[in-house]
Amino acid sequence: MSSSTRTTVRQLRADVAAICLPKGRKVGSAGHKKARKYLTARLEEIGCEPYTGDSYELPYQRNSIAFYNVVGVVRGNNPKLPPLLVGAHYDSVIAAPCADDNAAAVAIALATAEHAAANGCLERDLVVAIFDAEEPPHFRTNSMGSERFWHDQLDGRPIHAAIIMDLVGHDVSIPGSMLGHIPLIGGLLEKIPGLANRDIALPLLHSLVFMTGTESHPELAVALDAAGVASGIKLVPTLNRCIGDMSDHGVFRENGVPYFFLSCGHWEHYHRPTDTPDRLNYKKMARITRQVTSLLGALDTQALRRSGGKERVCDTLDLEVLYMRRAFGPLWGMLLKRAGLTQIQSRKDVNRLVKNIQALGL
Repeated sequence: MSSSTRTTVRQLRADVAAICLPKGRKVGSAGHKKARKYLTARLEEIGCEPYTGDSYELPYQRNSIAFYNVVGVVRGNNPKLPPLLVGAHYDSVIAAPCADDNAAAVAIALATAEHAAANGCLERDLVVAIFDAEEPPHFRTNSMGSERFWHDQLDGRPIHAAIIMDLVGHDVSIPGSMLGHIPLIGGLLEKIPGLANRDIALPLLHSLVFMTGTESHPELAVALDAAGVASGIKLVPTLNRCIGDMSDHGVFRENGVPYFFLSCGHWEHYHRPTDTPDRLNYKKMARITRQVTSLLGALDTQALRRSGGKERVCDTLDLEVLYMRRAFGPLWGMLLKRAGLTQIQSRKDVNRLVKNIQALGL
């Protein structure tokens, strides 16, 4: 591990530890306030300026409840250009640490901002948006932080492109009960008692990172190709409609903003008290930080002609198949066979393949 990676890992650990309070960050709780204060201090330490006004905190109210988005800006060389945005939510769903959901993504957003500020490498401003109230009962309501940011708090400039993250701190695993579907591994179910009741992070799968949004603009495939895939992770692009608007990217998608959404998906600790900092893979998080940094660099120079604020869905069939084939490697043939396919020839084939991959618990 390089010295720069070790530095990133240390800071990711520190940020996650500071945000993951034992009683969580539910809206209105003491932990919510404490996490918010920490985030404003980190944005200032990184060198961000407040997005609007003189405070990183952007308050709003709904139903007599006080909410706070926390938003800063890393100034680029040409602030007249529409800015980039990297975002993640900081509230928790229960009174527990909720490390993967979503302290890990917040830490990566901060690390990405720190890199941009230290290197001065972007022409565009980078908006670092730490959203409130993503979790139920606020999810997809008018109290959701990303919704209020878009509708009430934008500074008047259009967002050039957005990268949103959620659940990006863990190794991708499959339920042990599904091991029987994988050749040469299924026999373990009989040899290891209780294996069927556990989630297993297989070496071929644990580094997966799922991506949606490539279909939101025809030039995003070019940006993705320019960014490349960070060493140590495997990107799996798919259409957003396959998983739905499971996080804060929804409002950007609906309003025609080119976006990438990154996630490692659900796992056995999702929305449970066992989602603790010690279960995260900080090396993988450092690799995702490099991936997001590279994507922002590519998006910074991409023209990304707009479509009048309307959602667009482009054909990314070939791109999806290429990246999935690379990501799944030796398992590719098995996945095709399980889906009743010999090759991918159409969108219908890809949809069938994705459903079968999801059925494995991925």
